[in-house]
This record gives sequence, structure tokens and C-alpha cells, in this order.
Amino acid sequence: MGVAIGADYSIGWPLLAEFAPARRRGRLMSMNEVAWYLGFMVAFIVGYVMSEAFSIDWRIVLGSSTLPAVILLLARLGMPESPRWLMNQGRTQEARQVAHDYLESPAEALDLSNESTRPGTFGMLFSRGYWRATTFISVFWFCAVTPYFAIATFAASVLSDYGLGDGFGGAIGINGLALLGVLASLALIDRVGRRRLTIPQQWVCAVVLVVIGLWTSAPPVLILACFLVFAFANAMCTALTGVYPGEIFPTEIRGIGTGFATAFSRVGAGLGTFLLPWAMHNLGAGPTMLFAAGICVVGAAVSQALAPETMGRPLSETSAPHGSPMAEQSTSA
Repeated sequence: MGVAIGADYSIGWPLLAEFAPARRRGRLMSMNEVAWYLGFMVAFIVGYVMSEAFSIDWRIVLGSSTLPAVILLLARLGMPESPRWLMNQGRTQEARQVAHDYLESPAEALDLSNESTRPGTFGMLFSRGYWRATTFISVFWFCAVTPYFAIATFAASVLSDYGLGDGFGGAIGINGLALLGVLASLALIDRVGRRRLTIPQQWVCAVVLVVIGLWTSAPPVLILACFLVFAFANAMCTALTGVYPGEIFPTEIRGIGTGFATAFSRVGAGLGTFLLPWAMHNLGAGPTMLFAAGICVVGAAVSQALAPETMGRPLSETSAPHGSPMAEQSTSA
């Protein structure tokens, strides 16, 4: 299941980026994250009810994910190939036909002529033109999901440790605020730009986690409020993890780049999920939250230095190698 889901990150997001018009690409790409957070919250509730209320075996709980997988399979039957990928492969006539059938504006179809036919390699991710893009999206994504996966997955037990009852209601609140946060980014992304939704929110996450970490004896209602602010701000910036990879890598390495960044982020998600219970038990709540805050600081600093602004620009500009005339034109804009 994990291999299949990981592979889908490398296929689904790049495919959507290559069909999405520049003026609405941010909203369309961030819809992926809206669906993810909605699915995470629904899965949390359904899994909790199935296991706690009805004592259903974990194999059946896990196996119930077959249903959405089958629905997704049926929905994808008959999907067209990406015109940008076809152009990259030298299949110009097919690319133009798909563009005529599915792209909404002549400008989007015209931008296909900027596609190269060079083959993509893994090494290109670390070339002089793309190491900044690879570093930014990998570190940003890692630092965004590591604390969230840990806190959201164990929200009920974490909140219980802070004296908030059984924590289930607070856990629903955290996941609900995260959903609202990504919806806020969906509404704003094609109006205020990518950087404004990426950088400040990570600093906010760091600040509230520092408050939780240093003030361990704070009233439970304040602790809960800080966790809710964290969930909202974290989700706002995490919405961009579904947008940036499709925009900053060119067609020949868009899938490779998205896959690498996804894999790097899953390392963080796995570490956070497995280490949080150990850290809470062995280090205590305060040091654990301060460590999570440090991760947020790293993500914010790297984003501050390397995150590009890609709003409203064609993919040929946003994915141009660093230092090229097209990239400089995009940056100056």
C-alpha cells in the first residue's frame, strides 16, 4: 500500500500540474491537500469508532481502504496522457491534439512549444540549475509534515497528557482546524501568491510550539488553543507541498522531483510518528515540543531563502533552471 501511494504522488500531482491553467493552477493543485486533510480527518474518526466503539479487528479497519481505492481506479479510467510529456517525448502531433481537446486557452497550448525533448535523470535534481528547487521543496515538506504527523496521529493521547480529558474532542478539533487552514490557502493561493502562504505560517508554528514547550504548566485551554493555532497555520503552508513540486521542476524530471521530495517528506512523517510517543515518555512534553519547534524553524529559514514565487506564470517559466534568462525573467516579475 505504501509503495502504491508513494508512486501515486509522483504521477497524480505532476499530471494535474501539466493540465492546469496558470491562472487557476494554485487552487487546482491545493485541492489535493484539501482532499488529503478531509480524508485524514474522516479516516481518524472512522478508525477510532471502528476500533474503540465496535472493537473491530485492525485488519478490517485497514482493509476498508479498499473502497476509496476502487472508486479512484474507476474514476481514472480513460484519462488522457499529458501533452507536456508527449511533447517531451517528441510526439508532437499527439501533444497538440490532447492540448486542443483539454487545455482551456491558446496561451497554455502555445507554451508547449517551450518544452524540451531532453531525457530526465535523477542527477538533474542536484544539478546547478535545480539543486535549489530540490533542496527547498524536500526540506520544506519534511519540516512541515514531521511535527504534524506526530501530533495529529497521537493528538488524543498528547492532549490527554496535558490534562485535556480523553483528548478525542481536541483531536477532532486539531484535524478540523487543519482542514480549515488548507481551505484558507485554497481561497488565497492565486490571490496573494505562494511565498506569503509558505513562510510566515511556519514561523507561527514554531512560536506556538515554543510556548507549549516552555510553559508546560499552562492552563489546558491555552495548550489546546496553541495546538489549534499550530494545526491551522501548519495546514496553510502544507497546502503548498501539493503545489510547488509540479511548478518548480521541468517536465523531464517533474515526476522524479515530486517523488524524491515525497520520499524525503515520508522519512520525516515516519520519524515523527514513531519518535513522538518515545520522546513524550522519555524526554517529557516540554523538550519534545521544543524539538518540534526547531524543525519548524529549519523549514521556515530554508523557505525564506529558497522559495520562489510562481503565481500565475506558465510552467516553462516556473520550472526554468536557476540562472537561465527565463528564470531571471520570472524572478524579476
